Amino acid sequence: MKRDQPTAFTIWFTGLSGAGKTTLSKAVLQDLETKGLRVCLLNAGDLRRKLFPDLRFSRSDREENVRRIGYLAGWPAHR
Repeated sequence: MKRDQPTAFTIWFTGLSGAGKTTLSKAVLQDLETKGLRVCLLNAGDLRRKLFPDLRFSRSDREENVRRIGYLAGWPAHR
């Protein structure tokens, strides 16, 4: 790998509920995997249910959910 190429990146899909973010994310994941890239899908709804059940849907809780997912998305960089 060339030195100026990124070693990791995040693609963050945002939009209204039911807009197709998960469907699109899964299609992009499959495409990247076929190119030989290691990919991890962080689904906000799944994370909220499984890792962050303390969060509801107030503005502050939604902001905290985004902050936590952002932290997870950059996790290797936090080591």
